[in-house]
Amino acid sequence: MSSDSVSRREVLGLGAAMLAAEAGAASPAVAAEPSGSEKGATRVDRAFIRLDEGLVHYRSSGERHSRGPLPLYMAHAGPGSSRSFEPLLPRLGRSRYAFAPDMLGNGDSAPPASDSVDMAYYVDCAIRIMDAMNISQVDWYGSHTGAQIGCQLAARHPERVRRLVLDGVPLFPDDFKQQLLARYAPKVVPDDYGGHLIWAWNFVRDQSQYWPYFDRQPANRLANGIAPAEQLQQNVADVIKAMATYHIAYHAAFAQDLRPILPQIRCPVLLMASERDPLSRYLDEAASLVPQAQRLLLARTAAPQERIEAVERFLAG
Repeated sequence: MSSDSVSRREVLGLGAAMLAAEAGAASPAVAAEPSGSEKGATRVDRAFIRLDEGLVHYRSSGERHSRGPLPLYMAHAGPGSSRSFEPLLPRLGRSRYAFAPDMLGNGDSAPPASDSVDMAYYVDCAIRIMDAMNISQVDWYGSHTGAQIGCQLAARHPERVRRLVLDGVPLFPDDFKQQLLARYAPKVVPDDYGGHLIWAWNFVRDQSQYWPYFDRQPANRLANGIAPAEQLQQNVADVIKAMATYHIAYHAAFAQDLRPILPQIRCPVLLMASERDPLSRYLDEAASLVPQAQRLLLARTAAPQERIEAVERFLAG
């Protein structure tokens, strides 16, 4: 076991889902569908656009305008989908257009082009999504894997990102990365007895009980209660829906080394994490690598509104 596995009782698993762009309207391939749970200006809509790989599903809130704040691209963590941003989208959408695609191979989006792609591929996907929506520049909010995509996008294509919010940046030691690559996100094949369904439930549940979830020994037990069954069911449904491809983005993320990329970012950056997040331990190191970055550690008890207000203040700066 690497030194990175020590003292994890106060953090959540890497894959735990979060609880909480230019003129012209997009032309989705499928008409937007109101969520039904939001009304008026705070509703969350759902739509699809088409890339070469197939349809990309996204959630959005707010209105597109020719003037005013840039669109906010929200890139989710794994496993899961843009559903994890449903508590944030309607509130951020009050002041700007906010949209959150399901990463290829996750949620309701098409699979990636192959089973072996790197993080540069997901950066290219983000650019192609923006182009398909007639968006030339965005502000970016990325969580975990979504933060890694944002880092490389801002470093390699600085004209596409004005401001960058990184919510949880992984700077794993090399030996721990190898453990994650080998064990964290296995390829799962359905079997005749439904064992893959039991695996998915345990995978999601154990992420909030152990870090890393696959090393279930007392030293790695987290100080968290078990999530309500309804919440587990929603997260498990996301995993099952993309079971054949969920692992691809994970492997790309675990293989990436952010340390040489972070110093290349020149746009304003907000580095943030919750005390509940295992990646919060890397906040100081990440801040030391990003020129003039702002740093924010959210308390374990912070409400979603505190995260939203911090993001809005930074984007308005």
